[in-house]
Amino acid sequence: MSAAHCVVIDTNVLAVAEGMHDRASDECRLACVQLARRVGDGLRVGVDSNDAILREYLGTLQSGRTAGIGAKLAISLWRRRYDSRVCHQIAITPLDDPAGSYEEVPNPLRDFDVDDQKFLAVAGAEGTVPPLFQALDEEWWRRRVELGANGLDIQFLCVTELL
Repeated sequence: MSAAHCVVIDTNVLAVAEGMHDRASDECRLACVQLARRVGDGLRVGVDSNDAILREYLGTLQSGRTAGIGAKLAISLWRRRYDSRVCHQIAITPLDDPAGSYEEVPNPLRDFDVDDQKFLAVAGAEGTVPPLFQALDEEWWRRRVELGANGLDIQFLCVTELL
């Protein structure tokens, strides 16, 4: 299966589902919970083959010291990361300059937040563009036109909070 048959999920979606973001409305949190449930029901997640995305999920969600749907999903994805029915492993190529960027990130986006580069790289790596889900990151919202112009399909779950 290709990346077209998976989704990429920014860490803040799972954090919002977990209740770790005080700016999230009930509707925003519900949208994030529903996406997490879809993954739990079999929607595949695109991740990098070096586990940077999954390590970020675990680090962020374990720091919240909670045990809700976001944390449980992060643990489940980690444990099942080599199961191709659960995670679509995508090889991405780190670059030295700028540090934290990847060859698969379009040049105009290499100044994007270094912590988010891995999501952009996974979403654009294989030529087919999976939807990349985002919750409450304002940089993504401010640059949504530029992201789309560079071939990325960003799906915002919490638009009301970003307006």
